[in-house]
Formats: sequence, C-alpha cells, structure tokens
Amino acid sequence: MSGQRNDVKYTTAVVLDDVNVAPSAFLGSLLIFLVSVPFVVFGSGFFVMIGAVIIVLSVIDAANLATLMLTTRCLVDNGSLVVKYGMARRQNVSIPATSVRDIKIKQTWIGSKFNYGSVIIAGDDLGVMVQYIKNPLAAMETIKKSIGM
Repeated sequence: MSGQRNDVKYTTAVVLDDVNVAPSAFLGSLLIFLVSVPFVVFGSGFFVMIGAVIIVLSVIDAANLATLMLTTRCLVDNGSLVVKYGMARRQNVSIPATSVRDIKIKQTWIGSKFNYGSVIIAGDDLGVMVQYIKNPLAAMETIKKSIGM
C-alpha cells in the first residue's frame, strides 16, 4: 500500500492571534524594581538586603512574563481548543470544543486600567487559565467564535 498515509492527518490549525500576552503586564515588575532601587542605593544593612531581594523577585517576575509572551499560543485544531505555553516545562492543554462549558475573564484593578487579564476556559474534565492576555474581552469573544460557542 504505497502512497497511503492513514496515520497522518492533513489538517491545518487555526491560530487565534487575538489571544496573546500584553506587554503592559511588565509595568508591575518595572514599578516594583524602581521602588526597590533606592533601598539598595541609599539604604544600609537590613534595607539593602530587603531591596536586593525585591529586585531579584521583580527580575524573576519579568522573566516569567517574557517567557509567557514568547511561548503562549492558542489555536483550534480538529475541533479542539489547544493552549500551549511555557518553555522549561512546556504545557499543551487540549480541550474538545464540545466539552468547553464556560469561558470567563479574571482581571485585577491594574489589569483593567492597562487592558490585560486572565482568560479562564472551563471544560468538562479540565480547564486552563491563560494569564496576562491583552484585551481579554476580545480574546474571550475570539475563542467563543472559533469553537462555535
């Protein structure tokens, strides 16, 4: 049976471009970094240590956001909603479109001012929360439209 490929599916995935991480999410890390620098520069003893720890934590938070920004993808493939994110521990969550029960938005006060938030997709068995999404309302509508909800 040469020429037949029954094990390979020739389908194209539709990438949802409206579901991406907001650059404005970096503002929180930047603000914490800027506030803690005077503790290190002008402080002494205990305040220098506290400032240094806060600086390290803000850099780790910014690195986490950068990783999410570079790796978060949401797509529809073969009737399933697929969310991929992470670098060291790559997460691939696939939820069949028929089992998606609810899609919600979670937004902090700062997130509402800078137009970013989390989109929570709940299915029958599992769910996924995609964090720091730019314009979460438009992202939610795009996801609903793409899976026929």
